[in-house]
Amino acid sequence: MKRYFSKRQRLILALRAGGSCERCGSSLNRGFHGDHARPFSQGGATTLNNGQALCPACNLKKGAR
Repeated sequence: MKRYFSKRQRLILALRAGGSCERCGSSLNRGFHGDHARPFSQGGATTLNNGQALCPACNLKKGAR
């Protein structure tokens, strides 16, 4: 099972989120994180249904929760 979102998946996540972080609403830049809603470490799949676009600060604060 792959861990990282592909470029295409990341683009779709960003478009679906409207170009904003799905947690805090800040504008996404090129370095945004494609994040697993259900953590990969807990069996979460790397699929669009389990993905979300987060700014680095929100993703790093979230961790594997």
